[in-house]
Amino acid sequence: LHEKKIQVIQRALVIGGGVAGMNAALGIADQGFEVVLVEKEEKLGGMANRLTVTIDGADIRTYLEELIQKVTSHPNIQILTQSLIVGFFGFKGNFTTEILVGPGMYERKIDHGVVILATGATEYTPQEFLYGEDERVVTQVELSNRLKNESLEDLNQVAMIQCVGSRNDENPNCSRICCQSAIKNAL
Repeated sequence: LHEKKIQVIQRALVIGGGVAGMNAALGIADQGFEVVLVEKEEKLGGMANRLTVTIDGADIRTYLEELIQKVTSHPNIQILTQSLIVGFFGFKGNFTTEILVGPGMYERKIDHGVVILATGATEYTPQEFLYGEDERVVTQVELSNRLKNESLEDLNQVAMIQCVGSRNDENPNCSRICCQSAIKNAL
């Protein structure tokens, strides 16, 4: 076999504008490379937009706002919100991704040498334990927001049910966040 050298496009495509995607984009952009950050929602932040504080009390909103400011002001990062990936082709270091961009959904092709998928997470919507039927039954994220934004002086007792929707035959995995959220909310 003969060795063959190919040009590599010096641009990265990061799919997902949550905390992981923004940090990945900053890491690449700070090294001097162009980055196109694609987010399907209208604003950056992903699931972190719904969170309040970490288990050790750090304010997630402040961190998120600072991270968004760094990303939006970075000269090597271009942000495409309200955008959807509709095509992908190419080979090592030479890819093209087709994207429908913005409310008008115009098509744009991005040439790039690397892609990072940071598409994030969503909170499980329970089908169990009367969720959606009884206003007192909420998720940990919803409870966090109530604790932060509402006066809950009449709240005397809380029961927290862990592993709802997981640790079963359909989904045997642990989400690795529920217990921490429950302890934080309890504290």
